[in-house]
Parts: sequence; C-alpha cells; structure tokens
Amino acid sequence: MQSGQLKTAIYRGTFWSLLDNFARQMITLLVFIVLARMLPPVLFGLLATAILIVQGFKSIAFDSISTALVRKKAPTDADYSTGFWMCLGLSLPAFLLLFVIAPYLESWAGAEGLSQVVRGVSLMILCNGLSRIHEARLTHQMDFRPLAIRSFLSVVAGGAVGIGMALNGYGVESLIAQQLVTSICEFILLWSLAKWMPSFTFSRDSFFEILHYSKYVSATALTNFANQNSDIFFVTYYLGAAASGFYATGKRITNTLNIVISTALMRVSLPAFSRLQDQDEELRRTYLHSTALTAMVTAPMFVGLAILSHDIVLVLLGEKWLPSVPVMQIITIIGFLTSVGYYNQSIMLVKNKPQWQTRLALLYAVTNVAAFMAFTRFGLIYTALAFSLRALLLFPVSVWCAITLIGVHWRQYVAGLLPSIFAAASMAVFVVLAGTYMQHLLPFVRLIALIPIGAVSYAVILYFVMPFSYRELVLKSIARYTGLPRSATSS
Repeated sequence: MQSGQLKTAIYRGTFWSLLDNFARQMITLLVFIVLARMLPPVLFGLLATAILIVQGFKSIAFDSISTALVRKKAPTDADYSTGFWMCLGLSLPAFLLLFVIAPYLESWAGAEGLSQVVRGVSLMILCNGLSRIHEARLTHQMDFRPLAIRSFLSVVAGGAVGIGMALNGYGVESLIAQQLVTSICEFILLWSLAKWMPSFTFSRDSFFEILHYSKYVSATALTNFANQNSDIFFVTYYLGAAASGFYATGKRITNTLNIVISTALMRVSLPAFSRLQDQDEELRRTYLHSTALTAMVTAPMFVGLAILSHDIVLVLLGEKWLPSVPVMQIITIIGFLTSVGYYNQSIMLVKNKPQWQTRLALLYAVTNVAAFMAFTRFGLIYTALAFSLRALLLFPVSVWCAITLIGVHWRQYVAGLLPSIFAAASMAVFVVLAGTYMQHLLPFVRLIALIPIGAVSYAVILYFVMPFSYRELVLKSIARYTGLPRSATSS
C-alpha cells in the first residue's frame, strides 16, 4: 500500500473506529444511566465481577489469537480459518468450566447472587468465540464500518431488552439479559456483515505460528487483566458487592471516555504500524504524531471530567451514587496516561517484542495486586490511590520500551505531550475559578456553563503553545470547512 493510500486508510479507519467505539460506549453508558436509577448499586457490583471473568477469558484467549493475526502483514484465509477453530475450541470448555465453578466463585467472594450472574453471562464466551476472528479480519483490513453498524444495533437491542425488563420489575435478570442480547446480536451481525465464512481448513503451520506469538500476547493479557481489573475483585472481597458497584461505576465513566477515544485509535494503530514496521523513519514520525494528537484530544477531556465529576454524577446518576465521585476524580487523571500509552504496546507488537510487553504487564500486575492487598481493606479512596499512583510511577517504563525500539529520544516524546498538558492545566484553573462563582446554580446549569468555558480556554491556549506544524494544520482545516482563504484564518 502506497503512503497516500495508507494515510487515507488510516483516516477512514480512525473515523469508523471512533464511531464504532462511540456508538458502543455512549449507548451503553446511556442504558447504564437509566438502569442505575432503577436498580440498587449491589446488583451492578455483582454484574461487574461476573463480566470481568468473561472479559478476562476473552482478552487472554481470543484477543491473543486475534492479535497474532492482525499484526501480520498479509494473513491468509488459512490463517483466519485456523484462528477461528482455535477460538471455537477454547470457548466450549471455557463456558462449561465457568458454569460449573460459579457457585464456588460466589462462596469465595462472599457475594450472594454472584453464581446466577456468572452462569448467565458465561454464554457470552460462546458468542465471542464464534465471532472474534471475523472482527479481527475486518480490523486488519481497517474496514471499521461494519463494526460500527454492529455496535450500534447490538447495544440498542441489548439496552432495550434490559430497560424493558427492569421496568417490568426484574432486577439482576435485566442486567444479564442486556449483556446476553448484546452479545448474541454482535455474533449474528458480524457473520452477516463480514462477508467471510471460515473454511474447514486447519493449517498446522498457522496453528504453531499463532500459538508461538500469542503465548506472549496471552501472558501479557493475563497480567494486564490482573493489572487493570484486580481492584474490582479485591473491593468485592474486602468491602462487599455494594462497594464494588460504587467503585466500578467510578471507573466505568472514566473508562468509557478512554475506550471511545483511545481504544479506537489503537485498533487503527496496530494494523497501520504493522505496514510501517520495516520503514523506521516513517514509523517514528507516525508514532510521535499519533501520540501528540491523541494527547491534544484526551488531555482536556480527562482533566475536565475530574473537575466536574461531582456535578456529572449528580446529574446522570443521582445522589445515591455520590460515593463514586472520589474514585472517578482519582482514576480519571490516569486515563490520560493510558490514552497515550496504548501506542507503546502497538510498537512492541509490530517490532516483534511481545515478550517486552509481557514482562512490563507482569511488573504492572505484581505491583498492582500488592498495592490492592495492602490498601483496599481501608476503603475505596485508598484503592483508587493505589491504582493511580502505581500507574503514574511505572508509565515511563512503557514509554522507554517503545522509544528504544524505534530510536526516539525522550526529548522528542516529552515535547509532543507538553503543549497538551500545559493547556489542560491552564484550562483547569479557568474552570475551577469560574465554578467558584457558580456554586448557587443547579448542577445541570453549572455543567452547561463550565463545559464551554473549559473547551474555549483549552483551544485558545493550545493553539498558541502547540508546534507550528500543528497550528498550520488547524488553520488549513478551518479554511477548508469555512471557505475562507488561508490568509484570512491566520490574520
């Protein structure tokens, strides 16, 4: 693929990937807001714990096979079919195992009702196993339009069923049904839209190649899962399902924003970087450019979310969810580091150093689990602090791994982040000062007033501190969409 065609594919893929994640996360968030006003927090704690088990298996098994295929320059139909049968072969025993051990998980966690939820959502493993390779094939082709359609229709269907059941008096059953209907619709829609059917081919060479590569990705996924989600288990174990519901909700709103922006960009970056893995100079330029642009988009969002979290929770969820606010404020700042850190993982994968990512993820997991074991028993705030401080202290290690592989200097990397950080910090000062004069207003009115203040202040400050090349890009975009000549926009 030529450079111009690749850039076009990246931009188109980024748009549809963003739309895919936006549809999924925003509609899911809206459904959660409606259900959160009807159902008690303890039920969401049970669901959060059960979903983590299912998502953990998906990340460790299915996503590792998928990543082994997506990172290849030109995977064949035999590769995809082999990957499909590998996923299906893993999904059946995993479903049966989870169904059998569900009562033991409930007993271990001391969370009454967890067994029912685990058994209900375990069916999602079968759907994921049947559809994960279809998604991988579309991802490698950077054809995210079918994925966006899939997300929109499936989460709407699942949300409608969940809300309908909740309105008719069902409790945790409505949450289980929402997850199952969404997963089943995703499976059906992917098979319909992908325009690909697996053959009965099972390539021995493909199997061992996928197995060799995915063992590192799988180990990384396991440690990443422990790193990112072990706090939910420890909160459930030490503090109970209700506290788990509050904690998961505080993380959920932050993670929703992170997934909408950052995961979409990573889904594009891996196949895009894979096409540049032998072009070091272009790969360095693309990595730095992607990191800087992502920082410009995400920094104000996460800082703004942290500042306005109290009003956001009051407006969206109501007073009963206020214990989630401190968790959200603490964890949200780390969301910015996570957003720009996704590219480091992609670099390690395309440079065929998955073992680096595995060792890094192991370091994260060990330090996280140790911190949670030590601090979770003292409450939600201590758990959130342990999660965030560990991430902040170890983030430079991830950056070092990526920039070492492609020959980027620390000065170049930091220079790409500083304009966004400075502009976001300045924006925070403006928003906090403005908020002190609006304490008498209703939370909804404050949000309507403060969000534009933050957006305008950030945009103005960023424009004057960003590198000249990015400023020129902004001016050209304004000229293109307004019809004004280039000289008019710069005057």
